[in-house]
Amino acid sequence: MGAVVVGYDQILQEVYRQADKRPELADTIELHCELLRAQAHAGVSPQRPALDGEEASARLQQGVPLLSPESLGVDGQTLAGLCDQIGFIVAERRPELAETLAGIRAWLDERRDQIGALAVEYLREGRVREGEGSGLDGKLLAFIFNNALRPFLRVQAQALAPWVDDSAWYRGRCPICGGEPDLAALERESGRRRLLCSRCDSEWTFQRIGCPFCGNDEPRRLAYYPSDDQVYRLNVCEQCRRYLKTIDLRQVAGERLLPAERILTVAMDVAALDAGYGEG
Repeated sequence: MGAVVVGYDQILQEVYRQADKRPELADTIELHCELLRAQAHAGVSPQRPALDGEEASARLQQGVPLLSPESLGVDGQTLAGLCDQIGFIVAERRPELAETLAGIRAWLDERRDQIGALAVEYLREGRVREGEGSGLDGKLLAFIFNNALRPFLRVQAQALAPWVDDSAWYRGRCPICGGEPDLAALERESGRRRLLCSRCDSEWTFQRIGCPFCGNDEPRRLAYYPSDDQVYRLNVCEQCRRYLKTIDLRQVAGERLLPAERILTVAMDVAALDAGYGEG
């Protein structure tokens, strides 16, 4: 069965527990914690599964994620409010982006009645073409939607996780929502690789060798760069020029929460982007 989605309180506690070890990231960590608190307080209620067990089994056997964008059923008013709040939080912490974010917030406010359709487009394509066509910063707009949709996706992930046979999926995208991974872990006992969904925080098992983004499994076109303490690795693919942060749980004592590690490893994102790896 699929892994249970970790609660917001647990994520925040784990981030703050380890934050002292990364004083250079204090401002970035606090920004992400504010976003987590906004998501936690958004008032998104627990959901019943969007489909039954028979439908779930059929979709997974066909290689289709359980949750289609149209079936998410977001409350438009809540989503619009959360988009605006996230834009405000980022602008407060990143004043150099305030003007750009003000434009995005104004554009979204004018389209509050269309917010559900914009969310479906983002979930389908990973971008909002209409916004980009209006001259908005596409990456910032996607960042806002990713964070605003997370609480809606998480409640569905919690409801749908029991339907997932973790040993039978082994695909590069999330079995719940179809999102891409943004972190991986090598399990302590088995060394198996587990992926974390960048959208709904679900976790699932994936093959140890291979790029989850393009499927490349040629060793000569794959590489990884370990941290000095061997706890972290930056896995890169020379075929698609994407990267994946990885934590080796065999090198640490105690449990680690992957949604917290996503935040605590932002320096690895910077290093990868600086080296020319990133989104395709």
